[in-house]
Amino acid sequence: MIKINRHSLVAVGILGFISLTSEVKALPLFATQTGMDCTACHIQHIERLNKFGRKFLASGMTMSQKFTDANSSGSDINPSVMFKSIYEKTDNKPGKSGKVKDTIVTNDGILSVPRTAALYVGGRLTNKLGALVNLSYKAQRDNAISGKMVYAEEIQDGYMGLAAYSTADFGPFSGMEIYNSGLYKPFRTFDIRRLSNALQATGIGSGAATGLQVYYDIDSALIGGDHLFATVGMYAQGQDNNQLELTSNLIPFTRIAYEYPLGAYNLILGGFVMNGGDTVDATSSLSIERKTYGMDFMVEGYIGDKSATLTMSKVFKNEVTYTGMGAGSTSDVDNLDNEAFSVGGEVNLTPDFGVKLSYLTMNDRYDYADGGKGELKKVNVQDLDHAITVGMDYSFKYYLPMKLSVEHSWAKPSRSDIEDYRDFLISFNMLF
Repeated sequence: MIKINRHSLVAVGILGFISLTSEVKALPLFATQTGMDCTACHIQHIERLNKFGRKFLASGMTMSQKFTDANSSGSDINPSVMFKSIYEKTDNKPGKSGKVKDTIVTNDGILSVPRTAALYVGGRLTNKLGALVNLSYKAQRDNAISGKMVYAEEIQDGYMGLAAYSTADFGPFSGMEIYNSGLYKPFRTFDIRRLSNALQATGIGSGAATGLQVYYDIDSALIGGDHLFATVGMYAQGQDNNQLELTSNLIPFTRIAYEYPLGAYNLILGGFVMNGGDTVDATSSLSIERKTYGMDFMVEGYIGDKSATLTMSKVFKNEVTYTGMGAGSTSDVDNLDNEAFSVGGEVNLTPDFGVKLSYLTMNDRYDYADGGKGELKKVNVQDLDHAITVGMDYSFKYYLPMKLSVEHSWAKPSRSDIEDYRDFLISFNMLF
């Protein structure tokens, strides 16, 4: 992860002030670029994308109201600022150390104002090239910088492109992922992500990553009205060489998703694979090997006149093994072997107000035995018989786009010696 020093934070503040004072409309950067309201690209609530939003992203973020000539090479770069405040109350949650009794997390409620403050600068560089940079302050983690650049070539009914990216927190699919499954961290339904989404609970859709991927996004791939998205690439699990030599630890990945219209519904079936890396001896440089694959299924449409979405995700295998010097020395290089399943949905009772529900189960299959001696380094506290999360979202605009979310999770661990635990969260987003 790249840390931002004090001078960088001052720069972020100056740029943020400029963005607030120069943009009279006070709209997020892509709304300014396209001349459309946020709801043109986002389904139900701010983060998640609808069909047009997915097309905008596949275009390399190059669509602009300023350029009616498709061949114009002009740029359209704008800033936005996001503030996210959170109140969270946790009861009886076991810590990652694996000690059942000694690391229980319970608090009377923690208020972070803000939890995250981020400056986004980006948009169209040319008619075929777009970019986005994110400088973020985080109250409970290191400050960071993330960014990506996308080259998109328009073809009949779609785009072919190349994305280069480096992210501190958004995961391996940050270069180009357009669906709301949680495979890309921002495109998820719940803020309590690890108790509601299989791809987030297993750590697949988040974390530091630096990579390069090519993609193909096309309408009417097989029949009229359908859609195909496919991508393949390589990534390294980090942003620098402090722990892991990035150039020698590249992991191939692929993703494919197919959309099919069925009446008033849009059905989306997808799958992904990350497979590669090496195991080395204890005297060699730190190395990673990964075997991960899963599927996701989404439904978008209407129940009566109420817009609704449903997402199912299944992680069949997620095995991450670190070997070499430093393996197991910090939580950043912990070995993993898990699987998970989640299903969740949201119904908008009004255009601005939605209710949501999810169910998750997780199986931690990692063997915690120490070197075959039969002694446990730690016990398995990650297994969940199930977790149920409910919530509501209220998106509104009072001079600025805002979103209020209230969520509550109940988790039942698989081990009988670990008590059920709860998580309650209120989040408030403001976009400038």
